[in-house]
Amino acid sequence: MSLPRRTILLTLGQLGVVACARQVAVPPSQPQPQAAPAPASLPPPAARVTVDLTHDVVCPWCRIGHHNMRTALKELAGTKVEVRFHPFSLNPDAPPEGVDLRQHLAERYGKANIDTMFERVTATGKQYGLHFDFAKVRTMADTSLAHTLLGAAPTERQESLLDALHKAHFEEGMNPGDRAALLAVWVAVGLDKAKGEAVLADKAALQTTRQLALAAAERHLGGVPHFEFAGPGGQKSLHGGQPPEVILQVLRAVAG
Repeated sequence: MSLPRRTILLTLGQLGVVACARQVAVPPSQPQPQAAPAPASLPPPAARVTVDLTHDVVCPWCRIGHHNMRTALKELAGTKVEVRFHPFSLNPDAPPEGVDLRQHLAERYGKANIDTMFERVTATGKQYGLHFDFAKVRTMADTSLAHTLLGAAPTERQESLLDALHKAHFEEGMNPGDRAALLAVWVAVGLDKAKGEAVLADKAALQTTRQLALAAAERHLGGVPHFEFAGPGGQKSLHGGQPPEVILQVLRAVAG
């Protein structure tokens, strides 16, 4: 006489995938098999936050603000954050060779204020582990080429490229309008030389960068760096080279 046969359906939790049914022979004297317990519910996905940073490569407070943002992000473990860079030009009318930085600052802020400005930036940078050597920074140039290069870099390499551009300019006096100097920085961070050359020669990409920088200026941001944060907890903005703890507070707020 044949033994009774039972069909057991195994369900894989929230995935809704039904396993193939299989028949199991169960002698009458044995207890009936119990259904497998449902797996624990999966944890909710990590919150996704976006940070839109409008900046200029030759803005020292942008370097400080970007550095402090990265410091704050290290404290935001478990939250997915996407940082997007947007170009801004402090001197879009400068020729490729640039203009004398101190003359430019004297015309805008007054000659008597230049040393004080440099000293303040240098002291603040030192507080966060950043070095500024304004004795070597002599040129104020249009930064459209540098922004174009940054935008063409793979997303995962943009942070390192921006750091390298900042270091080359503020510590070594690189002219950000110099194609050869920009290409050297691009190659130094491990990016393909031929692609870098193509980007620097792309007139259409350069024009797009200039249009984006002009659009940012027309938004009347009040200067740079300018941060816009968005996430499940809402939207907030910050302006200037803020301390890491201020940026972290905003990040946590928008992360919900």
